[in-house]
Amino acid sequence: MSAPQPDKLSAAAAPNQPQRDAVHLTLAGADGMSDLFTQINAMFVGAQPAARIDMALKGSVTGLPALTAGAASIAVVTHEASAAEIAAFRQVWGYAPFLLRIGYAGYGQNAPAVYVNQRNPLPSLSMQQLARVFTAGAAAGNINFWSQLGLKDGWQQRRIHLYGLRDDGGSATVLRIGHLGKHPYAPHYETLDSRQAVLGAVADDPYGIALLAPGDTAALPESLRILPLSAADGMAAVMPSRDNVAAGRYPLSVYVQLYLNRPPTQPLEEQYKNYLKLILSPAGQSLMAGTAGNETGYLPLSEDDLKKESNKLD
Repeated sequence: MSAPQPDKLSAAAAPNQPQRDAVHLTLAGADGMSDLFTQINAMFVGAQPAARIDMALKGSVTGLPALTAGAASIAVVTHEASAAEIAAFRQVWGYAPFLLRIGYAGYGQNAPAVYVNQRNPLPSLSMQQLARVFTAGAAAGNINFWSQLGLKDGWQQRRIHLYGLRDDGGSATVLRIGHLGKHPYAPHYETLDSRQAVLGAVADDPYGIALLAPGDTAALPESLRILPLSAADGMAAVMPSRDNVAAGRYPLSVYVQLYLNRPPTQPLEEQYKNYLKLILSPAGQSLMAGTAGNETGYLPLSEDDLKKESNKLD
């Protein structure tokens, strides 16, 4: 952990203050957030000229390992941390890392989504149903036939054909752990080599369904459609539109997350707290909103989520 935050005097008022007393943060993780954090860092250094912030943003999966190794003070992660990542940190430090959510990821490429064939009449799925469809072992039982989701006529005896990417620690694993109750994928879950191959399989199979992480949907085949999802049975199902993601209504939203090495019995150091408060401030969230039109666009937290995360810093 770095040294305590210096006195509130500016660098000009205390020009001889030793560097060891200055704020020094090191960020590691998601490379797509480099531009955003360059702006955030400039704002922070503008208020604290003695501060130094280094960035090593080489990919989301590099963030937590760097934090675990002590090579970073903040891990910037745009995926749901896997059990293995958290376990590795806990093995070294004896506790789980501190987590702060600062926005929603992937809107610029389209949020994570469930895809079905255009001929499929299914109107929507709840998250509970989605877990029962894609995994094995849910308490309510597995869903293997379209009739179990209310489809009739020629669909009653048809099995659900599952398509997706390999459960190898990548996006398919992240979605399973973060949204499907951590159960293993069903035995008939068919893995393919690429996102394009998965979408192509569903486009050719009326009885197919796929769950995929954010990606470019500009060339989505006309034979595919995205399925509306609800957070729970009986709730309204919504599409992954910008408004629904920004309002926290879309249940497959992926958070932009920051992990820090903070022992659970100790408060956050002031240098971290001030930096994180800036990110959650109106100015910081405005910078987040400004990226929404980019290829890797992000969205600020909803009012409810912002309140929850801000409370962690009190």
